[in-house]
Amino acid sequence: MDHQDDRAFLRQFSAVIVGFMLLTVALIFLARYMQPDPDANANPSQAILTEQRILPVGDVLSGEEGAAALAEAQAAAVAAAPAADVVVNGEEVYNGLCKTCHEAGVAGAPIAGSDQMAARLGEKGLETLVLNAINGLNAMPPRGGNPTLTDEQIQASVEFMLP
Repeated sequence: MDHQDDRAFLRQFSAVIVGFMLLTVALIFLARYMQPDPDANANPSQAILTEQRILPVGDVLSGEEGAAALAEAQAAAVAAAPAADVVVNGEEVYNGLCKTCHEAGVAGAPIAGSDQMAARLGEKGLETLVLNAINGLNAMPPRGGNPTLTDEQIQASVEFMLP
């Protein structure tokens, strides 16, 4: 091939690319013409519904205000939980929540029933293990991520995980 063939190819290739770009722009304008933007004033309740829909995501609180809102939400979740039918069964709590991480050792979680748990019991004692489960430690959130669990349920699940 010589330089003239290369130039001819580049001209044709450039023409095809420009043609596709013009076709894309034409399709965009055609689509906008066929489906115009809705009038925002046509349905005022639509704006209210949109605000309500994005409020949980769009409402970001940080610092002291965020900590207070989080504490309030956790207290509301605890208050909303049925207190009369609280079952203190360590195996049920473990299988329902703790097993996810403590069966596989996710993020350094000690594997339930293993020597790791026995070593931690010997080092820290049962009371410290229960307090760590209640308050959270490293990657584990407080109460394993379920704020409705009672201290008795947490203790029963920790005792169930011990060898």
